[in-house]
Amino acid sequence: MLSRSQQLLLFVGLCLTVARADVDCTKRPKFVEPKVCCPLPDFVTPEIKEKCQEYNTTLPPPVSMSVDQSVEGKRHHHHLSPCFISCVFNETEFYEDNKLDENKLMDYLKLVFKGNDELQTLASNAFMSCALKIDEFKDKKGDRPPRPSPPPGAPRCPMRPAFLMGCVYRNMFKNCPTSIWTDTQECNDAREFFENCKRRPSSVEN
Repeated sequence: MLSRSQQLLLFVGLCLTVARADVDCTKRPKFVEPKVCCPLPDFVTPEIKEKCQEYNTTLPPPVSMSVDQSVEGKRHHHHLSPCFISCVFNETEFYEDNKLDENKLMDYLKLVFKGNDELQTLASNAFMSCALKIDEFKDKKGDRPPRPSPPPGAPRCPMRPAFLMGCVYRNMFKNCPTSIWTDTQECNDAREFFENCKRRPSSVEN
């Protein structure tokens, strides 16, 4: 005979299973800007943007965060170039030689999320989790063939910082605090799809 607490846990588990089953992963939800749903403060300070200005370009994303791969999605949702992210990390010095310096990271997070312990903790946990995932992925996959050379005149930059930053943004979106989350049907559908439907894995390169 199950105890009352065991019955409650079983009921909650069944509810979560049903909720996940209700998500149709073959149908992406309507496009919505992630920043509209989770309006996080800008992660890059104006000072660092200025220093990295020459790399501050946007590129069409290979995979949208949680939206339909339509012309609309490609037109509105972009990601920053790997060279810009590398420049940001070089300036902040919290991620060097593919290693995360937790003390320097927290110093920077206290600057960009000043006075907001909740966002500081969220971002710190996201960075540590994603750095670990990338290391595990690299160890599992080993060395991969080199990437194609960039167009003549274009800089060649490491991809790992860009993968790390992309993972951090996805993690923070998924765990966006209720205090800033935009509670609309479109945003809730997007996060539900994102939480329950697996993305195709990407390679991580040095």
